[in-house]
Formats: sequence, C-alpha cells, structure tokens
Amino acid sequence: MLGFNLLLVALAVQGAIIALCLSVLLLLRLRMTARLREVDEGLQHFEPMLHRWLTSEQDPADLVRALRAMPAHAALRASTRLTTALVPAERHPALARALRDEPWVCAIIARGRSRLWWRRFDAARLLCVAGQPIDAPLVTRLLADRSPAVRLVAFDAAVRLGDRSLIDRGIGDLVRHQDAVQAYHFAALGLQPVLTGEALCRRLASPATTAELVAWIDAAGALATPAPLRAARLLARHEDADVRVHAARAIRRLAEPETVPVLIALLDDADWRVRAQAARALGALRVADAVEPLARAVTDRAWWVRYRAALALAQVGGTARAALLAIADGEDALARDMAHLVTSLSPSAVIEMSEV
Repeated sequence: MLGFNLLLVALAVQGAIIALCLSVLLLLRLRMTARLREVDEGLQHFEPMLHRWLTSEQDPADLVRALRAMPAHAALRASTRLTTALVPAERHPALARALRDEPWVCAIIARGRSRLWWRRFDAARLLCVAGQPIDAPLVTRLLADRSPAVRLVAFDAAVRLGDRSLIDRGIGDLVRHQDAVQAYHFAALGLQPVLTGEALCRRLASPATTAELVAWIDAAGALATPAPLRAARLLARHEDADVRVHAARAIRRLAEPETVPVLIALLDDADWRVRAQAARALGALRVADAVEPLARAVTDRAWWVRYRAALALAQVGGTARAALLAIADGEDALARDMAHLVTSLSPSAVIEMSEV
C-alpha cells in the first residue's frame, strides 16, 4: 500500500512539473507573439516616416521621437532593419548623432559587454545605426568577440564609424575569413570607399604573403575604385601565379589605357588560369586592339583559355567577331569547335556567360 501511495505521489509531482513546463512554454510563446506584433507595428509606423525624412532636408527629430515611443526591442529592430538598408552614407551621420544619446540606445549599447552573445549582437547592430567615435573601443572589443555573428556585424559598425585604424585592421584580417564572409566585408567596406582605398593601397604596396595579397586584390576588385585597382595592376607581374590570377580578374574593372598592355602580356603567361582571366578582362573592357592576341588565345592548349578568349572576341564585337567567324572556318579543330559554340550564343547569353 505504501508503495502504491508513493507511486501516486510521484505521478502527481511529474504531472505538476509537466503542467508547469507547458505553462511556461505557453507564456513564452505569448510573449514572443506580442513582441513580434510590436516589431511589425513599429516597422509599419517608422518606414513611411523614414521615407519622408529621406526626401526632405529636415533634421531627424521626428524619427527620434517615433523610436523613443516604441518598446526598446521594437525600436532596435525598426531602426537597424530599415536605416542600414535605406539611409545613404551622407545622411547617416546626422541620424546617428541624433540617436546616440537616447536612453534606449545607451541601454542597448551598454550590453555590448554582456556575457550573453545575443545582447552583444544587438549592441553591434545598433552601433551600425547610432555609433559615434566614442564607441570605437567597444567596436574594437566586438571585432574580437568569440561569436562569429557578433564579429560580422561589428565589422559593419567599424566601417560606418569611419575610423581609419578600425578599417585598416579589418582589411588586415580579411585573409582569415572564408569567401562568404569576405564578400560581406567587401560590401561593408564599400560604404567608405576613400578610406578603404587608401588602406588597400598601403597594404598592396607593402610586403605580404600570397594569401594576404589575394584577399586585398579581391577587395580592390570589389571596391572598383581606380587607386587600389592601379595598385593591384602593379602586381600583375608578381612571381606567384595566384596573385597574377586575382590581379588579372580585378583589373577588368580598370578601364585605363595602361591596363591593356598588361593584360595582353598576361595572355602569354605560363599559368593557364592567368591567361583565362586576362582574356576575360580584355573582353569585359571591350579592347578592340586585342583582337589578334585573343584570336591566338582561341587556339590555346587549355580549354578554359579558349573558351574565355572566344567569349571575349564575341564581347568586343565588330572586327573581333569577324575574327571569331574566321576561326570557325579554320583548320584548328579545337579552336573551330569553340568558335562554333560561342557564335551560336545570343548577345545576352555572351554577356551572361562572360560573368560566370
């Protein structure tokens, strides 16, 4: 009998625990639903106000008051989701200065030293919107955070602060990141093209490893401003083939007369990857003077070089396309097949395939 009573007590305790857990889960679900509703309402209220401010010359006082009236979590998401996507660089400083001293902003940024990663993440997100020079030490700390998500957003915040040392540090660390993370960083660096260009020029002109040079050349190609691309062009004769490959790829965005002889010389490089990227770049720049070397490249021993060279001739058009048609009737079977393949493509397909 005693055993049966103990069993009943145990079942009652377990039932109470299960009921308590279900109650807690239900309350959490209701709280999350309520917070999501508040965020949606905040976005719907804030977005038209932000558009009106962007199309006027007024100060952002109305935006600040609107965010102040929202719950802190709704204000955080409304401001970070919309302003980082819509506010141009020239309007951002005024909004950041107006927001930085708001109590809810100070409270969230103060969590940047929290033990909880999601609080540090929220602080980094808000620093992208309201960060000021006084926040540089915190941003530096977040750039070294143990959470990859926090580090990623902190990089965006560092660039938006316009701090030269933080930008230079971020560029120096590019080599440690995977391609997808580098692409995110390249987009962030584009928000500060002048400072980024200066930092890249210094880096590309200094002694560095192959991996570092490759990362910085790719950043120069993504930024697509003349100064760092010129620095990348100087590396087109680097002793390491990987550096030459990435240099040839990057300078397809540098439409200057000095670029053409560099690329034509790379068509004779010992590495087939370099020859292919040089052909691609000459096509992207529509270099009419490169018809003859590109036509020779269609007979290259490497399939990918032949393919890139034929696409380049099709991109250049005019006499280049006539040369491609002549190759299609020539004696070299491999070149003839490649010329037939490319001449059968529509102009839009040529452009699309050239970018792959």
